[in-house]
Amino acid sequence: MATQSSEGDTLSQFQTPEQLALLDAIDDLSSKGLGHYGIDLPQLIVCGEQSSGKSSLLEGLTRLRFPMDSDVCTLFATELVLRRDTKLELSAEIHPSKQRSALECREMAKFKRSYTSLEGFSFKDLHNEAETLMARGVPREERRGDVFNDVLRVRYSGPDMPSFTIVDLPGFIDEQWKGGNSAEQIVELVSRYMQNQKSIILAVMSAKDDVDCQKIFKYLDLYDPKRERTLGILTKPDLTDKGSNMEKIYIDVAKNLEKPMKHHWHTVRNRAWTEKDTSSAKRDETEAQFFTQGPWANVPRKHVGIAALREKLSRVLLEHIGMELPSLVVSLHHAIEITESSLTALGQVRETTKEQRAYLTGHAERFQMLTNDALRGIYSNRFFALATLEDQSSTRLRTTIQNLNIAFSHTMYCKGQTWDITIDRAPPPTVASIPGTSCLAAQQYAARFEDPMRIGRTEFLEDHIGEYVRQSRPSGLPSLVNPWVIGEVFQQQSRNWSTIAKHHLQQVYQALKIYIEKALKSLVDSRTLNLLMLKQIQPELDRRWRSVQAKLEELLLPFTEQDPITYDPGFLRDLEEMRASRYHDKVESQAKPFIFGRTNTVSYSNQRLLTESLDGFTNSEILDLMQTYYKSAISVFVSNVAVLAIENCLIKDLSAVFSPTLTANMEDEQLYAIAAESEEGRRQRAAWLKELHILKSSKQVLCEHTAMTPITHAPAPTQTSNMRPRTPETRLAKDSTRAEKQAGVETLTPQFNSLVVTPPHSGANSRDPSRSRHDSATGTPSPLRERTGKKPSSYVQAFLAEPEDEEL
Repeated sequence: MATQSSEGDTLSQFQTPEQLALLDAIDDLSSKGLGHYGIDLPQLIVCGEQSSGKSSLLEGLTRLRFPMDSDVCTLFATELVLRRDTKLELSAEIHPSKQRSALECREMAKFKRSYTSLEGFSFKDLHNEAETLMARGVPREERRGDVFNDVLRVRYSGPDMPSFTIVDLPGFIDEQWKGGNSAEQIVELVSRYMQNQKSIILAVMSAKDDVDCQKIFKYLDLYDPKRERTLGILTKPDLTDKGSNMEKIYIDVAKNLEKPMKHHWHTVRNRAWTEKDTSSAKRDETEAQFFTQGPWANVPRKHVGIAALREKLSRVLLEHIGMELPSLVVSLHHAIEITESSLTALGQVRETTKEQRAYLTGHAERFQMLTNDALRGIYSNRFFALATLEDQSSTRLRTTIQNLNIAFSHTMYCKGQTWDITIDRAPPPTVASIPGTSCLAAQQYAARFEDPMRIGRTEFLEDHIGEYVRQSRPSGLPSLVNPWVIGEVFQQQSRNWSTIAKHHLQQVYQALKIYIEKALKSLVDSRTLNLLMLKQIQPELDRRWRSVQAKLEELLLPFTEQDPITYDPGFLRDLEEMRASRYHDKVESQAKPFIFGRTNTVSYSNQRLLTESLDGFTNSEILDLMQTYYKSAISVFVSNVAVLAIENCLIKDLSAVFSPTLTANMEDEQLYAIAAESEEGRRQRAAWLKELHILKSSKQVLCEHTAMTPITHAPAPTQTSNMRPRTPETRLAKDSTRAEKQAGVETLTPQFNSLVVTPPHSGANSRDPSRSRHDSATGTPSPLRERTGKKPSSYVQAFLAEPEDEEL
């Protein structure tokens, strides 16, 4: 008991009430599931192979009897929260993993165990109960060795307890347990803890096995290659053959000469199987006696024994927390921003009819402004921003429609006719060669429709128009032109118009729909978007589509069922120019074999024209009239499709499909169906609000401890009778140590100086984590002083403070 009392006095001197409060704050954050939100907390984790002595080590630290059966495989992590208190309290609960369902989480939350004495506590029974719940009642003998991501949390406080939190992880195994894949699952679980940069790794290694065969080094090389976060724990030193080479190697390891670690190695003697019924005091006494004999007596006292390890772990954890606090606050700040953005994206709460109507009305106003700008081509809103200059943004509605109209126009002029009637068989212009047709829409239109059939004028007159004329001669003189023939030839020439125009209208309609969906998606949540489209906007778009289809039939009617009619003053002029050009070309070509004057050439051509057949003259007239009318009609049709069909039937008042007037007149039932939050949305909002509260309160707690309760080094432990004589420290060694600390200060100072912390407000429950720290005298922000003539923070001063020389 004297040993325990001395140890308790030492621990109470080491840890101040402020430090204990900080440890409790970190544990409280852990219990709130802060790790589920991507925030890693400083912690001590115990890693090693199965049967490496981890359970005996934890038993020595906690004085709780751990299950140490060789056939037992731990399948989940156990978090041990140790605290010094005047009375003994022992409790346990399960923290479910984030992969668990809501029902499973509620079931696990019911797992609560508390004990008032150690006599009624059995770690083995507690372990089995927790594992059965995690396995959802499947008996242990029927399980396949699955490893669980849930955490059993045990809190143990008492007068002889140190104050720190440590996580016991399953030991690495070589073979699968019960035929499952537990070996791989254990590696995955332990690796998640080890790769956390805020974890201090307690690497447990048995001294009865070869150093180079220890599996723990494989994972240390992966996750802490520089050994900056590792404290080596050497167990079972009494099982090494006395005087053997292995014993010498392990003594060098214990002195940190072999396999060096930043936090050094610490050696403990485990309770032997024959000593399993001895008391904790007897266990400690046997261990202390072992380290005073033989070659192990040469290992410094601060690096051997369970009592020194308790102190070391407390000191290492507190120093580690102090170094990680600034980065923790920064991580919390980022997590708060992300969570607030997520809540903002959900919009305001929409429980009542008034809230729902206000929600829709506000977004309807924004939709109208966006749509009016989109149709005018005003793209100042960031909604219209382009990722790159080559980006074909569907949000820029007017640009999209203009490009589609240009593509439609060029496709009509180049591919709208059935026949490409030529005189000299010159190659026709392609869409790519026409200015303004390099856009993607024009290329897609050009690829969709075939080129017209090329045919010579003479062939067309004989094979097509001549046949129509011979079968459609009217009464009267033989040379009279039948207007019906002109109309029928024109209808055959323009039969592609309908197909091209319908495709064009479909493209414009799809562009409108895509724009509306993107605009609404930028304003409302996905559920409201889908219901709004289904119940309000899609019916209106369908009505507009039916309207534009009817308009297209109306615009096609004069060219598909009626005789050609035009009152264009330029029609006769174009006809005369066509005739004159054609006959001029014909006269020129026929006069080439003769070397005559101008008068003789004309006389010869007139004689040739007078000898032409009457059908040939009629056929030419019909073709001239049809081509001249086609030129006029296609221009009218293209313009009418763009203006009368698209602008008037599809685009006109497009912003009215979702307007404040519409939402104001909406029935309550329809309003609820569209604007009310889904059950999933409500759960998500509640989860994010809970997360935001936890993150903000956690940040406040850490900021308060950063500002008001800086970590300081503990006083050196008092010398006891079992300590070795003090070894004088040379001045050179002291100067070297001081230089190393100063270098550490230079590294840490910018981290602490960049941290904005918030002291608690004088009023109760009125803390504001967003307020910066102010100087009490001037009322202005008080930056932490840097090394250039400025005073470092209290954290950094703590690291500068030189503790008294420790006993060896």
